[in-house]
Amino acid sequence: MLLPAARVSLGLGLLALCSVAPVRGQEQGPEQFVQPHQVFDTAQTDVLILRNGDSMTGEFKNLQRGMVTFKTDAMSTLSVKWPRVITAWTDKQFEIRLQDGRIFVGSMAGTDSGQVLLQTASDTVSVRTETVVSMVRLKRTFLQRLDGNLNLGLNFTQQNAKVDITFSGEVRYNIPLNHFVLNFNGTFSRQDSVSNITRRNLTFFYAREVTKRTGWFWAVTADNQANSQLGLQNAVSVGTGPGLFIIQSNGLDLVTWVSPAVRREDYVNEDPRTTIPLAFVGDFQLFNWAGMSTDLSSRLSVAPVLNNSGRWQINFTANLNRELLNQLYLTIGVTEIYDSKPPSNTNKNDFSLTPSLPPLISPALR
Repeated sequence: MLLPAARVSLGLGLLALCSVAPVRGQEQGPEQFVQPHQVFDTAQTDVLILRNGDSMTGEFKNLQRGMVTFKTDAMSTLSVKWPRVITAWTDKQFEIRLQDGRIFVGSMAGTDSGQVLLQTASDTVSVRTETVVSMVRLKRTFLQRLDGNLNLGLNFTQQNAKVDITFSGEVRYNIPLNHFVLNFNGTFSRQDSVSNITRRNLTFFYAREVTKRTGWFWAVTADNQANSQLGLQNAVSVGTGPGLFIIQSNGLDLVTWVSPAVRREDYVNEDPRTTIPLAFVGDFQLFNWAGMSTDLSSRLSVAPVLNNSGRWQINFTANLNRELLNQLYLTIGVTEIYDSKPPSNTNKNDFSLTPSLPPLISPALR
């Protein structure tokens, strides 16, 4: 028998990660290069050497946000903290980003002096291991280059027959100096004697690195939105503009871009209209894997509407993933949407808070 105020929650997650993660260091020379077979006699196998002297052999999948995804036969797929790696070998092709903004396309070889050798088609460069902040695997076929995740949540409260369904996901596609990201999320809420609430957001983002050294990129964005709380039946926008990786460090990323756009919006009981927002966007990411891990991702978009004087549109999203106990995580999502001059009889803002306790997918090597 269920109690009158019983609550049931369900969360499902399928995760596959790729792209950015950061740290610090200084470059040194390549004079103490060691061939991987001198350590393991497995020249064709990826190798990690940890600072405590342990070694691992397997497949180097990617490095992002301070964590290496490393697949082994003995321990399945592990997440290894990059600051604990003293050197590494992989003969696979990666797009490798350094803390100073430089990008290399090639493989990696280890040394015995806390450095790695970045081997490209035309050069070999020695850098300290901790200055490598991102490694994105470059695969051969279209399907192999696709990567992503899917999350589904269900919450039920018996007392008022309230049902909340949430879903989100991401698909990534990477080729050298070009990155494509498709994000989608939505919610559906139903409750007795209350109108249903629906939210939908689909966003496409493309970034083309201008050079391999500066951190500048050119962005193209497109999105589709609907929100019953704001009376927004449908909105489609397309924009483009420059962007810059401002900070990439061990635990902090900050990226910004400017994107003039054309937006077509359709509100309830209103004629469709075309607007021209000028979006200033910032992505802030904070991650700390020491002790109980903390992972914060946020985005703020502030857009004056150029063809509607005095109208501002502000969007803010944040997701916090905090480890409470060993391998037990609390996830909180926050969204705030604000429009200073919405159509008549609609709300100016919509705020949502989504807490959950997702299952752990892959173990972390501490």
